[in-house]
Amino acid sequence: MTFVAAMAWREMRASWRRLVFFFLCIALGVGAIVTLRSVIQSVREVFAGQARALLGADLVVSSGRPIDGDLSGRIDVRLQTAGASVTRIAETATMARVDGRGDDGPARMVELKAVGPGFPYYGTLELEQGLAYNHALVAGFGALVRPELLAQLELAVGDRLSIGGRAFTIRGVIAAEPGRRLGAFSLGPRVIVDLTDLEQTSLMAFGSRVTYQRLVKVPDAQVAPLTAALRDDLKNTFVRVRAYTATEGDVGEDFARAENYLSLVGLIVVILGGVGVSSVTRVFVQQKIRSIAILKCLGASGWQVLAVYVAQVLALGLLGSVVGIAIAAGVVAWIPAWLGPAVTAGIEVSYRLTPSAVAQGAGTGLLVALLFALVPLLDVRRVKPSGLLRDEPPPIGRDWLRWAAIVAVGGALVAVTMWQAGSARIGGIVAAGFTLLAVVLYVAGVALISGVRPLTAARWFPLRHAALQLTRPGGQVHLVLLTVGLGTFFILGVRALQDTLVREVSVDSAANAPDLVLLDIQRDQVDGALGALAANQPAGSPAPR
Repeated sequence: MTFVAAMAWREMRASWRRLVFFFLCIALGVGAIVTLRSVIQSVREVFAGQARALLGADLVVSSGRPIDGDLSGRIDVRLQTAGASVTRIAETATMARVDGRGDDGPARMVELKAVGPGFPYYGTLELEQGLAYNHALVAGFGALVRPELLAQLELAVGDRLSIGGRAFTIRGVIAAEPGRRLGAFSLGPRVIVDLTDLEQTSLMAFGSRVTYQRLVKVPDAQVAPLTAALRDDLKNTFVRVRAYTATEGDVGEDFARAENYLSLVGLIVVILGGVGVSSVTRVFVQQKIRSIAILKCLGASGWQVLAVYVAQVLALGLLGSVVGIAIAAGVVAWIPAWLGPAVTAGIEVSYRLTPSAVAQGAGTGLLVALLFALVPLLDVRRVKPSGLLRDEPPPIGRDWLRWAAIVAVGGALVAVTMWQAGSARIGGIVAAGFTLLAVVLYVAGVALISGVRPLTAARWFPLRHAALQLTRPGGQVHLVLLTVGLGTFFILGVRALQDTLVREVSVDSAANAPDLVLLDIQRDQVDGALGALAANQPAGSPAPR
């Protein structure tokens, strides 16, 4: 063991320049895996851990119709039995006008949210200027509004809005709201008022499009049974029950899918680096044939020499993994400065390296380094001591150990792919696709060599020697084609997947659909809007309407 460790250290110290590419292949691949997994896991941990803040309660009972009469009584009995705290809210889209300017004054569509005492149970309703939220701010016809509404209507805190025929005084500006996700579709700026005040307007009359909700806070042990009981009681009604655990599960599932997909992307980077590792190892062994022969002349066995180079590969793989983790740490630390803070529902995401991502990245780096280097390293067993004095061809005959190693390496790579994909089926499909591609590229390499071989007799010196280099025994044509082909396949595959996802989420429109739709144009703005459109539309296009 001491001999193996000492020789591995001497070989690395003497040949480190030749092994830099080996080292970089592993470092970049590990860095990609650790970065991608750490980012996704950091976001998932925060969102899954703050599922209550995303929902605003332990569970929400909601309906598009008023929840009253016998239905309300049944719900109240269930909630009282579970020892739950309840607050009601209502949401609707409506128009808000500047109070005191009549019907001709400027108006904007807003998303109105009326809340009761106790809101919110989880999360924080953040207001600008460091103002702390309490229900007294909206009680007595007060309103909290988003800053864009103030800008649109040229208002300030202390001014009044007319909503549903009643005047509301603006008492604060909303910075972040619990229960509202970043990027959610919005019909207009958010306005928050008191539920009791909203009931005194005309917006909750019969036929109004209002969503009625009851936010429920309940002990953890009662969440699952209460949710099941309410769903059973309300299964034939128009009332929906949603628990925070459903949000947690949805968020976790979405992020797990994204994490496994991005981990496959990182694995492909590592595999491409592994192909480079195999090439470097093969060339390195060929350059060390005389050194290996000397060791065998001095009494070292073939297995001892193999152990020396395997130890060297593991050391380089470990060092490359450490550098890859350091690269990932730098990238993760740089993300907030590049993208800015990620905040939704008052929750800020803090990016960091996660232990599982580091373990998976380092483990994958070591495995890929060993697996891709193992088959070329087996050639050291066949080097004879007499190789020190003369060049000898490799022994004739099948090397069954080499074939067994190839099969074992292939199986191990399939297992690593399944591990990174988080699914045996998806990992198997990816591995099968790469195997098929490798076979196609190998056949293409054979065809290329066969097609180039007649050019070895060409009279033009550059052409003849280029053909000789491509067709010589032990050439790297197959390996170069494999590396370039896999890289091209990876780039085109990711781009095709991106285009497919974009098409799936795009909205299909008719051939005569408009290119631009203008909303919320006031009566005194119609002529100006039509004039601006007419002045900028291409010749021959239909008039705006």
